[in-house]
Amino acid sequence: IKDGSISFETSDIEKTYSKIKTSINLYGAYISEEKTNNNDNNKGYEFIIRVPSQRFDSLVSHIIKNANIKELDNKSTQIKDVTEEYIDLEARIKVKKEYEIQLLELLKKAKNLAETIEIQKQLNELRIEIEASEGKLKLMNDLVNYSTLTVSFYEESKYSSRFFSEFWDAIISGWQVFLQLLNIITYLWVVILVFFLGRWGYKYYKKRNINKKQE
Repeated sequence: IKDGSISFETSDIEKTYSKIKTSINLYGAYISEEKTNNNDNNKGYEFIIRVPSQRFDSLVSHIIKNANIKELDNKSTQIKDVTEEYIDLEARIKVKKEYEIQLLELLKKAKNLAETIEIQKQLNELRIEIEASEGKLKLMNDLVNYSTLTVSFYEESKYSSRFFSEFWDAIISGWQVFLQLLNIITYLWVVILVFFLGRWGYKYYKKRNINKKQE
């Protein structure tokens, strides 16, 4: 079972997207999952690609050669040998199917209802085990025949685009701060009113005392 991953920065995100799509079709692969990432700093894509194992290395080389790579961040391949596990699973399925045939023969010779029910119960349990093992074998076959390649790529946003975006965000944030400040002032209007009344009262009291002394 072969798995791999490539991640890189591209000089043209849309051209790279188109070229990778073309490469996938060219090598008989398909996309099992596609993700998009778009923020102020960069825009990017991630493909999870299933490719026939014998064409895995060719597809990787083709993408690296033609995908407008500006900087290669990562390239890795992992290989797992499942030969022993595969052979063991096949042998287990064979043994279980042979036992299933024996149980079917015993079912035909069952002498009473109790024996029939017991053999039928064993057959049902055995059938569940066989189906589970066959499902695992089918998955293993798929993983062996089709390798998985994860390709992620991105393009850094131009400073001018980021500037206008950040400038607009700053305007919005400033307006929100102004509205919050206005709300706080509104909540504190009583305190402000008392403050000014107190100040006016103090000046009035002080002025009245001065006038009395002059009289």
